[in-house]
Amino acid sequence: MNMKKRKIILWILVISIIVVGVFIYRRPDIRFIIKNTWEMLGEESDFHEIPIDEKDLQSVSIGSVKDDQADIVYNNSLVLVNKDHPISEGIVPNIVDYKDTDVKMDESVADAYGELSEAVKSQVGKNLYIMDSYRSEEEQESLYSEDKNTATTPGSSEHEIGLALDVYVKFFAGEGFIKSEAGQFVYENCWKYGFIVRYPPFKKRITGMKFEPWHIRYVGLPHSEIIYKKGLTLEEYIQSLEIGKFYKSGEYIISRQKGEEFLFPNNVKKIVISPDNMGNYIITGR
Repeated sequence: MNMKKRKIILWILVISIIVVGVFIYRRPDIRFIIKNTWEMLGEESDFHEIPIDEKDLQSVSIGSVKDDQADIVYNNSLVLVNKDHPISEGIVPNIVDYKDTDVKMDESVADAYGELSEAVKSQVGKNLYIMDSYRSEEEQESLYSEDKNTATTPGSSEHEIGLALDVYVKFFAGEGFIKSEAGQFVYENCWKYGFIVRYPPFKKRITGMKFEPWHIRYVGLPHSEIIYKKGLTLEEYIQSLEIGKFYKSGEYIISRQKGEEFLFPNNVKKIVISPDNMGNYIITGR
């Protein structure tokens, strides 16, 4: 390669860097995402597999849990819903009205969203609003028939189980949500209240969805913390839980199990069981 060609290539690189730099400078949302992604690389999660002696385990049947015969919470907080895993017949949401409004969501979400909303108000000084929450199958079918490019097929939307919320603040909705201070607060802190940004940046090949900073999904603690700090999607997280293994995160014990009988340590309390919509159940306790 002669000197002239090298100079041309060098100038092209310099101009490209300048263009990218100007673009990033003029986009505070892009700067925030890059900064947050970089900082997440330094985040530490104490999530790890642990050995459990079989003699220290007790068992419970899923039947007794569903019939409220056991002191265990059963909900859908870790149900995986996407185009590959549509909502199965056994997944029945427990829909309630949020406080005294006509906004509908799964019961397990209501208190957590209230805490997140209060945090946004106290930390950022903005009111967090819900643009969309629970949708019936009929409503999803209507949306899909109107716009097949944006709406997902009926049965494959998290809104149909009431665990997803599309949130916004005044003047900042949709893709613009991340440009607001409130949107950035939600992105960085919603995990503390049991939520995740369901479709994060750079993960479309896994979720099938582009970055949606406004779409948050309830999974509960400690799962939201693990997912956020390890930079995972819900798909990646659930697949990382091997069937029959036990994991520890802080004071929490987690296990993904298959069948109608579940085992968990005798000293574990405050147990929550959720189906994963893949034929298994995820048990969480402290």
